[in-house]
This record gives sequence, C-alpha cells and structure tokens, in this order.
Amino acid sequence: MISAVILAAPALAAAQPAPPVTAPPVTAAPVTAAPMVPVAPPATTPAVAGPLPLAAPAAVTGRSVALREIDGEMTTLSNDLTAAHTRLQQLTATVLSQIGGGGAQLIIEHQNDMGSTFRLARATYSLDGTSIGTRTDENGSLAEQHTFPVFDGRITSGEHTLTVSLEYQGNGFGIFSYIRGYTFRARSVQAFSVPEGRALRLTVVGYERGGATTAVEERPAIRYTQQVMTIPEATALSNASVGGAAAAPAAR
Repeated sequence: MISAVILAAPALAAAQPAPPVTAPPVTAAPVTAAPMVPVAPPATTPAVAGPLPLAAPAAVTGRSVALREIDGEMTTLSNDLTAAHTRLQQLTATVLSQIGGGGAQLIIEHQNDMGSTFRLARATYSLDGTSIGTRTDENGSLAEQHTFPVFDGRITSGEHTLTVSLEYQGNGFGIFSYIRGYTFRARSVQAFSVPEGRALRLTVVGYERGGATTAVEERPAIRYTQQVMTIPEATALSNASVGGAAAAPAAR
C-alpha cells in the first residue's frame, strides 16, 4: 500500500499543470526627438551679368542751350572790347597829333631781303588787331622794291603788337624751277613798346633763312629791327621818305 501511494504521488504531480511562466515586464526605451538639422537652401546658379547698356546721350536741355548762348555772347563782348580799345587808341593818337603834344610816334617800314627765288606778292599788317595796310603786287613793282613805308603816325605810348603776314610766289630757276607757281607764306607777331614823348622806327625784314640744306618751304622768315629817336628826328625821316617816294616814279 505504501508503495502504491508513493508511486501515485508522481503521477499526481505530473497530472498537476505547471504554473504559468510570466516574462519579466519589458520597459520601453524612452523616445527622444532627433535634433533639428538646418536644411540648406537649394543651390542656385548665380546669374551672369551681361554688359551694361550704353547710356543714352544726354538730351540737350534748356540749361545747356543757355550756357552756350552765354558763352557766345561773352566771346562777342570780348571781341567788341578789343575793337573798342584799339579804336580808343587811334582816337587818342589823332587828338594828340592835332594838338601837337604828348603821346608818341611810330614809323613802320618793310625791307625785302628775300632772294630772287621768292617774289613778294602780298603783305598785310595789323597794329593791335586793327589792319593798317595791305600791299599787293599787281604789276610786279612790289617785288622790285627793297624798302617801302607801311605806317607813320602818332600813337599812345606803351605796349603794342604788330602782326605781319607775307605771301611769296616761287620764282625758281635751274634745279629750283619746280617751285614756280607755288605759294609760300610767313607770319609773325611782334610785341614792342614806344616810350612817352619819343618815336620808334620799326622795320619789318622779310628774309630767306637757312642754307642749301634748308627745305624751300621753311626759308621765308621775318625779323624786326627797332630804333628809338626823338619826334623831330622821326618827322625829318618821314619827310625824307615822302620826298624819296615822290621822286622815284619820276626817275623811271
């Protein structure tokens, strides 16, 4: 009996269900938010700048037109003032010559020292911007004169300016015959001063400068000589020049 009981015990034990196996509770890991990563802006291709358009010319405005008109009026006024100054000098000289006192006297002469290669065809003279004489060779007589008068009169003392323009006709022969028919010019401006109560004799000398190696077109030139004298001496010189000029045609 005891054996039966002992043998039955395992059977009973086997017949009893095993206690349920419970898994340990699973703890879920905390979920953390991923850090925010800044998103780079989409890459863009830089635009290639083309050539800048040319600026349109500035339109002529009323202001620019007015400035041009003012500039033109100022130029005209300057020319008028120069002419008025010259005219005033001439009137002053005329008054002084009539009353016979003060002022100064100016004698201008031309001396032709050019060679036979050049014939003087035209000569013009301006005193302080005003024309005082023009000589033109109409019949060949001008080129034949070695000296001739240009100006003789009273002027105001002080600084003055003489402008001379000479025109020559080529008169070459031999190896220089090719210059026949060519025109050559020389121009010069000379400043000078006339003392108060005195006279100045100013001689314009047209000459041929250089030598055989000087270019033909560079040979015509102008130089000046000056001689200060008393007014009575200038008067005597003027009278002698007038007498010589009057006698010259009779001698031909």
